[in-house]
Amino acid sequence: MVKIRFAPFFAAEVSVSRLSTALLACLLLPLAAAAADDGRVSFLEQEVRNLQRQVLALSRQMDEIRSRPDRPAGPLASVPRTGEADGLPSWVDAAKWKRLRPGMDELEVIATLGPPSSMREEGGARVLLYAMELGASGFLGGSVTLRDRRVVEVLQPTLR
Repeated sequence: MVKIRFAPFFAAEVSVSRLSTALLACLLLPLAAAAADDGRVSFLEQEVRNLQRQVLALSRQMDEIRSRPDRPAGPLASVPRTGEADGLPSWVDAAKWKRLRPGMDELEVIATLGPPSSMREEGGARVLLYAMELGASGFLGGSVTLRDRRVVEVLQPTLR
């Protein structure tokens, strides 16, 4: 036992092993915290490297797509939604709906009518919805139902 006097009226006995244990803990605690932080930092560094690789791969894909001659150029180029000069969607043309037949491929439908307004899954089938709001109380809408990416039902646009 070592007697340590902290003040003239206060004396305490502290064992050397307790004192060395406390000192050792004080010295190793920051090292343990740093080791735990090192693990987290290493993980985050690896994640950043993975994200950088993904960004690089996606950038290359975008450059490749932009350089294709069969694709529209420019960052804002998209599939045209209108086929006529009056600004109506291309699917409004009734003659295009008459060309649709059961068994047609999904891509043939989209090539004929243009991109759908929306899509939904319904009972194992995909439904391509074509709709346009007309005024405040009505809309024009039709749909094409597909199973295994083939047309099984065509509902021509009607006023609703």
